[in-house]
Amino acid sequence: MSETRPQALTTIYVDTPATQSIPTPVSGLESSAPLIAPPAALAQGVEPDANSPYGLTTPEQNWSNIYWPLDARGYQLRPRYRPGWVGSWVGTKRRPESCEDSIGISPHGVVIDAVRKLDNAQVLFKLWSSQNPRDAMELPVLRYFSDPTRAKDPGNHCVPVLDTFSIEEYAGYFELLLVEPLLRDWKEPPFLIVAEALSFVLQLLEGLEYMHAHNVAHGDIHSGNILMDASKLFPQGFHGAFNLVPARRRSEKGLKRLTRLQVPTKYQYVDFGSSVMFPSFEARSLVNFTAAAWIPPEVQENPETPYDPFKADIYALGLTLMDELRDRPQLRFIIPTFDKTLSHTPDERPTASELKQQYIALLRKIPVSEMRGKVGWASDIHVGIRERISHWFQYLKLWRHSYKYGLPQDVMAARAASA
Repeated sequence: MSETRPQALTTIYVDTPATQSIPTPVSGLESSAPLIAPPAALAQGVEPDANSPYGLTTPEQNWSNIYWPLDARGYQLRPRYRPGWVGSWVGTKRRPESCEDSIGISPHGVVIDAVRKLDNAQVLFKLWSSQNPRDAMELPVLRYFSDPTRAKDPGNHCVPVLDTFSIEEYAGYFELLLVEPLLRDWKEPPFLIVAEALSFVLQLLEGLEYMHAHNVAHGDIHSGNILMDASKLFPQGFHGAFNLVPARRRSEKGLKRLTRLQVPTKYQYVDFGSSVMFPSFEARSLVNFTAAAWIPPEVQENPETPYDPFKADIYALGLTLMDELRDRPQLRFIIPTFDKTLSHTPDERPTASELKQQYIALLRKIPVSEMRGKVGWASDIHVGIRERISHWFQYLKLWRHSYKYGLPQDVMAARAASA
């Protein structure tokens, strides 16, 4: 096969707004993400309109251009990105919407799912450029927490970097490709038993305590920057395409899926583009605001004034959890533990370690019977009757599993250790 010569292109940037929920904070700076620029040629051997309107977008054509270099390194993109791809629906009566290869990636095109051929592990590729200030800060943090010793620490809940490399013939268009495990929305599948949510909150507190103990502040904690390692929940894998483009998700009934009580599930922080790292506790200092979904009061009042990023992390995590828990009546008992995280006075907010200990004290007071309770929805949240019925059947399955496999080990261990 002849090698495709790199196109003479330039690097461009796009803005991706931060995710926001309850009460809408003051707008922060938007993050920018690098793209390799559009190629001059379309996929080889395909008529321009053959796959229309589900053909490759400009960012997708770029990924298609490096399909074979990635393959040579042991990674395989979806069939959609193989040069010469023709949609599986072309020439048939099948609806494109019903075919997985009609699903692309998000518009900014910075990330894409793939498979590591050695072990069929699902991974995520991310374009990285030192010219992007957020990228420049993120990589040192990722590499620090991906050190083999730290990566094995159970308190480490930072997404690991599995590999980094460049492609020489495309060095002018992007500097590095970061390889991370393909994670999944932590809400998919949703929590149906109280113990699942208790484990989720505990892990987030553990992860924040670990980061802060290593003098790293995340800088942009919100629901979208928390993901789940679902490799054990879906031992044969899940649809990466549906995960990256939620609007195009389809049923996953045919996939083998275990429950969070059958196998341990780990939640991880991602996106360290707003992070700050200090060499020691003594070297910590106030910093200037860059970008965040949740903007603490001290920054809202005066965006130009330096602030404590560690106290801002506490505020952001507290607001994130309150936002997620308030619509679940059976979980609202957790919220008072986080009241002080929203203090307008940063020094009145607890440290990550204090907050975790307060939460563990709460865990000790919860009867095991309540941990097995069903997580429902607030009355003003619209959930269809079919979904409610489905949730009941799934809950009953989890309830049985809570006796067969036990409640989450991390929750039970934390209760026992604090006794």
